Amino acid sequence: MTGAGGGGVGMVGLHAAAAKVGAWCWAERRCFELLGAWVREAEDPMVKAMVSVHSRHHAWRAQRWEEILPRAYAKPAGDLIVASADAEAFEFLDQLQPIGNRLAGHYHVLYPALLEAYEASPVLMSPLSDGPALRATRIIVGDGRQDLEEAKSVSGQWPGGISDPDHLTHLRHLVAKTQVNGGNSGDVTTVFQHWGS
Repeated sequence: MTGAGGGGVGMVGLHAAAAKVGAWCWAERRCFELLGAWVREAEDPMVKAMVSVHSRHHAWRAQRWEEILPRAYAKPAGDLIVASADAEAFEFLDQLQPIGNRLAGHYHVLYPALLEAYEASPVLMSPLSDGPALRATRIIVGDGRQDLEEAKSVSGQWPGGISDPDHLTHLRHLVAKTQVNGGNSGDVTTVFQHWGS
């Protein structure tokens, strides 16, 4: 698969592209699982409803990524939808207490970073060879940005508030670490980096 950006042409191999789509699918599935588990902890009805809906939105996005997997590679989808090198950030997020810190971590740190990776990718994709991924990326970015806007409207009602900024800073560090270092190994796929990295 090829992609153009910055006036040059970058080559994204078939297996690397498949691994990236699989990793993004895994990330959306993990967000679905995390938010779904948090619903019962959210006491405010508006927050509970929002987290429940957004959990399903993550499942929908995961399905969009999974749908394009069979068109791109030889491996079975199950061999590609696996935890990425960034999985530590997702697991750290799930350990934050109280739930207000988890919600802040998801909506202010982790998911915006994932959307940034999506948003940076279309310029590196070829409309000819990466067409399905290009279309999926544009749809998913718009859908995800809408969820972040909705989260802003109820952030003042998150249970427990943002009571542990040090842990949120650590979560930012985990995300930034893979954004900077994750692509240094050719065999490592990260979700917080753009297409081809």
